[in-house]
Amino acid sequence: MNKTTISTIAIIAVLLIGQGAIIAYDSSLEGNEDTGTAYSLLARVNTEGSGVYINSDVLYERGGTSAFYTVESDGSYSVNTANAAAWEGLVMGTPGPTSIQHIQMQSLVQSMGLTFSIYAANSNTSAGCGCVYYDSSVTSASIAEANTQIQGGIVWEPQYSKIVNDDNGFTGLALTNDLFPNHTCCVLAGASDYVNSNADTVEQFLAGYVKSVEWVQAALAAGQVDPQNADYQKLVSICVERVAGIDEATIKDALNNITYTYGDADGTLTSLKNDIAELTENLSMLGSLKNSLSSLGFSSEGEIAAAQFADTFVDDSYLNYVVNHEIPTSAVTTATVYVAVIAGDIHQIALHVGVALGFFEDYGINVHLVSCTNGAGVAVALQNGEAQLGLLGAPPATITTINSKLITQ
Repeated sequence: MNKTTISTIAIIAVLLIGQGAIIAYDSSLEGNEDTGTAYSLLARVNTEGSGVYINSDVLYERGGTSAFYTVESDGSYSVNTANAAAWEGLVMGTPGPTSIQHIQMQSLVQSMGLTFSIYAANSNTSAGCGCVYYDSSVTSASIAEANTQIQGGIVWEPQYSKIVNDDNGFTGLALTNDLFPNHTCCVLAGASDYVNSNADTVEQFLAGYVKSVEWVQAALAAGQVDPQNADYQKLVSICVERVAGIDEATIKDALNNITYTYGDADGTLTSLKNDIAELTENLSMLGSLKNSLSSLGFSSEGEIAAAQFADTFVDDSYLNYVVNHEIPTSAVTTATVYVAVIAGDIHQIALHVGVALGFFEDYGINVHLVSCTNGAGVAVALQNGEAQLGLLGAPPATITTINSKLITQ
C-alpha cells in the first residue's frame, strides 16, 4: 500500500522557549484541506491515564455518582440514557476538540442520547435542553480552577489528580480506566518521509524507547512493593521536574492511573491496529471525520475499510525488528531527532526518562524536545517538519490524517 505525501505546509504559530518550541494548534486543521506530510504510528505509549472531574455541589445536587453512571459486575462503568438527567445542561472542560479526552466525553454524551455542543454565553443549560456543553480550552488544572463557567471536565494525568486533590470545589467522578478499559491512549508517530529515509535512526530511537518503557514498568512495580525504592523515587522526581506546579504526592497518585507500554509482547502492534480500526469507525459515527475512507481510496466503508486503513496507518516493522534483534549501542551520538511532546503530560514520561537516564544516548540518539499544547499541536509539528517523531493521542492522530487526506491507498 502506498502512502501519498502532501506537500502543502500547515499554518502554525511557533513560540521559541529555551531549548524547545511551543506549537500552537490551528483549528483550521479540522477541515478537509491538505495540510502537510503523512505520518505513521510506530509504537504505543500508554493505555488509560485520564479522568473525569465534577463540581462537588453539582455531584451532590444531582444524586451522587450512581446518577452519573452504573458500576457493572465486572467493575466497568456504563453510561446510558438513564443517566441523561444527571449530565444534562452541564458545561464540561476538555483539552481540545480532537483530543482523546474530548472524543471520550463526546462518546459518553451521545450514548445518553444528548448533544455535545460548544458552550456560549446564551446557551440553554436548563433541564430538558438535551445538551451537554463543552469548553475545549481546559488543558490543565490551573485553567480548570480559574474557569468559572465549567461544572466539570476531563483531562490527562497529572492534571486530573491535581484538580481532584486541590481544595477547589471539584471531586473525581470517574477514571477513563473505568469508563473505557484498556483503551489506546497515546501513540508514537513518525513523519513518513523521515522514517522511510532513516530506518537505522528510527530503530536506534525505538531501542532507547523500549529500554525506557521497560525501566518505567520495573520502577512502578518496585514502588508498589517498596515506596522508597531508588528507581521509583527517581521516576517520581523526573515527573516532578517535567511538570511545573505538581507536587510529589499528586505525581504518585497520577502514576497509579497510567499503564505504560510500547506494543505487544512479540514486538508487533496487532492490538493497536485493532484499536485504530475500531476508533476509526467510532469517529465516523461521532461525526468527527470530514472525509470518508472511500474518498481516500479504500475499497469500502465500515469494518473492512477501517481495518485496511489501520493496517496502512500503523507500521510495526521497525518495532518488531527492534524487539526481536539486538540493536548495537554507540559510543558517540550519530543523530539528533526532534520529538514533539505534550507539555505537562506524564503519559509520555518514558521519553523523558530515556533522555534523563541516557538510554537514547546509549544508542547514539540525541533527543531534542518540541513542546506542544495538545495532540493536534503534535500532529502539526509532524506535518510541517518541526518534529520527526511525536507522541500524541490516537484520536487526534487519526482525525488529522483522515480529515487532511494524508494517507491514501
